[in-house]
Parts: sequence; C-alpha cells; structure tokens
Amino acid sequence: MKRFIPLLAAPLALAACSDPAPEPSAAATPSMAPVVSESEAFAPPVAPGASQAAGVVADASFPMAMRGRWGMNAADCDPSRGDNKGMMTVGPDEVKFYESVAEIGALAERSEALVRGTFDYEGEGMEWKREARFEMADGGKTLVLTEFGDDAPQGPRRYSKCR
Repeated sequence: MKRFIPLLAAPLALAACSDPAPEPSAAATPSMAPVVSESEAFAPPVAPGASQAAGVVADASFPMAMRGRWGMNAADCDPSRGDNKGMMTVGPDEVKFYESVAEIGALAERSEALVRGTFDYEGEGMEWKREARFEMADGGKTLVLTEFGDDAPQGPRRYSKCR
C-alpha cells in the first residue's frame, strides 16, 4: 500500500506546479451589471415588482400652505417697492424669484410641510436644473429653502409669510 501513495500524490503535485488559467481582462469580458448614474446609485432600492417610478411623487404640486408670497425681510413683502429682491412667490407648480422662475420637474418627496425634488430654473437668459427642498417651519410662518449642487447658494434661506 505504501507504493501506491507516491502514485496518488504525483498528479496532485503536477497540478500544483502548473500555471493557472489566465483570467480574462475586464475589457474582454462584457459586464452584466447595469450602468447607473450617481443619483440612482444613492437612491433607495425599489422593491421587486414595484414600478421604477416609485421614487417620483405623483402629485407634483406645492401644498396650499406653501403657496403665496414670502419675503426674506419685511420690505420684500411691500408690493409698492421695486427693490424687493428677497421676495418669493410660490404657485401650484412653480416658484417666482426676483429674476428667475423655478418649475417643478420631478418630486421625490411631498407632504403638507415638505417638498423635495428637481426643479427647472430659468432666468436672465439661462436655464438650469437644481435639486431643492422647501420645508415649512415655525407653525407655517416660515418657509425654508435649501438648494443643492455646486453652484447652489450655500445654506438654507428662510422666508417669512407675507400678509
């Protein structure tokens, strides 16, 4: 029986010494993984069988409590003034600023106190998209606007309801 042990070990020793099969390069092997954008990569997963549009809110409008005129200071709420650059007017599906307008593109989140999504801006001969969040505070007396992106104004901006 001792004579057969070397015969059994020989094929194993030869297999250990041989070069392994080369792995195919990444360029030669097509990837089966879907290509996704950065925003899709960070989006919450969609449940199996759910619609792809599950992350988009069907009611793409501002709640009634957010609609109306808002100012960064008291002078912004005076309609007789021409220098009310901090006034913001919220309509059903758009926001008008001093020199620009933002229309709702697609909302990712909506409640009676919060609207978050992508907005299509236009002003001074330019067009751009930006993610923004509008949130009610102080029992509905304040509307906080936070915009996101490299060219967005830094930090949240607080507007008070005009009377």
